[in-house]
Amino acid sequence: MSTATKPYDKRERICVSHYPLPADPPDVSEVPMLMNLDSPSTRPGEKAMYIHIPFCDKICNFCPFNKQLMDESKLESYLVRLKREITMYAESPLVRSFTFGSLAIGGGTPSCLSAGQLHDLITHCRTVLRFGPEAEISAEGNPSNFTGEKLAAAREAGCNRISFGVQTYNDRYAGMLEIPQDPATSRLATRVAREAGYDNVGIDLIYNLPEQTLDEWRADIEEAIDWRYDHVTLFSLIIPPFTRLFSKIDTKRLRPPGDHDHEVAMYRLAAGMLREAGYEQYSVYDFALPGKINKHAVLYFSEQQDLLGVGAAAFGYLGKYMYVNKGPLADYQGAVDQGELPVLIGSRADREEEMCGAMAKGLRLFSVSRRRFRSLFGCDPTDVFGEKIDKLAAQGLLEVTDEEIRLTEDGVFWGNNVCREFFSARYTEIEAIPREVLARGRLMKAGQAAPRRIRD
Repeated sequence: MSTATKPYDKRERICVSHYPLPADPPDVSEVPMLMNLDSPSTRPGEKAMYIHIPFCDKICNFCPFNKQLMDESKLESYLVRLKREITMYAESPLVRSFTFGSLAIGGGTPSCLSAGQLHDLITHCRTVLRFGPEAEISAEGNPSNFTGEKLAAAREAGCNRISFGVQTYNDRYAGMLEIPQDPATSRLATRVAREAGYDNVGIDLIYNLPEQTLDEWRADIEEAIDWRYDHVTLFSLIIPPFTRLFSKIDTKRLRPPGDHDHEVAMYRLAAGMLREAGYEQYSVYDFALPGKINKHAVLYFSEQQDLLGVGAAAFGYLGKYMYVNKGPLADYQGAVDQGELPVLIGSRADREEEMCGAMAKGLRLFSVSRRRFRSLFGCDPTDVFGEKIDKLAAQGLLEVTDEEIRLTEDGVFWGNNVCREFFSARYTEIEAIPREVLARGRLMKAGQAAPRRIRD
């Protein structure tokens, strides 16, 4: 990455996952209409699906997402409602018209489920919904509890991709992040997944941890390469409010992460090592071996397909309606028990917002196809966003070819910032919504102040 220019004050570390940003609590009776559930889809192509499992054996101190400590009776009750929500969607004309090309099970920690529960959940989805013959069915899990029995059960049910939340192979930093497993357990889980027949195994790693050196980070990347993971996702440390990590840094029990230059150096080091080892970088975070790019991300971000999101605090995009589900279990389960779709907030996209979303989400995966954009909207991106594209190109962040509009090498590093350039004026203002609302599916109470943030 060039250091000659710094186009933004700071690097935006949080990616664009929602667009338009969910903002308005709906009348529950109007949700099916907002999602166009009564009409079959007119957009060709496979769709994506996401399931949220909000349970963990141990809560990592940096995690902002909707989760709670494992409770077997609560989990059993949750799974009943989860399958009921899936069935409600499956009975609608819109979702009946879908063929799904991907299913991603995330959390929380999906590997908290027993082998039988994992098998039953995946089987239920494949029974009531239609999946394509080459669908990618992926489950996230923790190396500490994704046992061989669970991996085999998920595989038998149709799961063909596993992602482990390794985070680090360094004992010191594993303790600092309070992750459930030690590095030795992460190594063992990788062997067990391969033995269970998975030929698509990925990991998440976090960098720019407090006091982490370049050599320590290099060791983590070397280990990922040595294990020849099919997919490696790299996250620069984020310190969300309402987490124990925030509290420790805020009260000076831990030092803050490294500065901007240190983060740049770590990013460049890892990206260079992975590319040299044969990995293709296809998003700000993601590196994959040939043929192992995450199909789920391609369907939703690049191809602008519908995303059926189910579970507490899951987000989805159906019939041009972006939504986040209720996060607290009592709220989520109460809505489902009433026969309602458990939507907390949402926003419907008109044609202008669809085009903004096509750019904002599409550039998350580096490029927007001009041909696809024209097929969706009947005009070229440069017709709609010409001035913005010219500005970003002049800054060295975008390049325009006959086929696509794509991030440059500098643009990749600043990719999350560039994506947000394509938000409409309305959603730039709505960005003031605390991200904890979107991550946890909880509205702030009247008069409650937004959480204070640690300055970067």
